[in-house]
Amino acid sequence: MNHQKHQNPKKKRDGRNPQNRSVKEPFPLDPEFTETESSYLKSLVDSHASVTVTLKNGESFRGYIRYYDLHCFSVGLLSEKRKIFLRKENVSHITEE
Repeated sequence: MNHQKHQNPKKKRDGRNPQNRSVKEPFPLDPEFTETESSYLKSLVDSHASVTVTLKNGESFRGYIRYYDLHCFSVGLLSEKRKIFLRKENVSHITEE
């Protein structure tokens, strides 16, 4: 007998639901949405999803989110075997691959 758990993702106060985001929709890092931002980054860490992180100066990195905190996060780069730390204030948006 198989018992399946039904997950019921919670909607955040701003109405966005990070678990149901469109695959190509960029996620802006914005201090106003800290609770949603934290949930979204946690889902990326847990899923090891490939992402493109675009900085405010136009530079972008492809990799996966390894770690995050209030002010920065770490990206494991797909093109090389190195990791970088980025300050959230320098990031324009994150897009899942």
